[in-house]
Amino acid sequence: MFQVRRDLCLGCGLCADSCPQQAISLLSRQAKIDRNRCSECGICLNVCPQGAIVELTPMSKGELRATITGLRSKMDGIIARIDTLKEKRSEVGKERH
Repeated sequence: MFQVRRDLCLGCGLCADSCPQQAISLLSRQAKIDRNRCSECGICLNVCPQGAIVELTPMSKGELRATITGLRSKMDGIIARIDTLKEKRSEVGKERH
């Protein structure tokens, strides 16, 4: 499912012109996607110069929690590596003096 980010859409019409299903129209200088006509081909994603069309991916609460937990774990690992590098840099600096 695609959605237009109104804060990014300039109303240029490139997405509407490129849509093979004619599922995109401009209303009040903003692109609007007719979900009943959209075949989700993704052409509009590629032609929008602003990146104003985004794909919404449905996700359950459990999947979202698991994703967030995984990202937190990766972040913790990155922070630990940065701290280790800082300690090594500090030790090298002390050895030079």
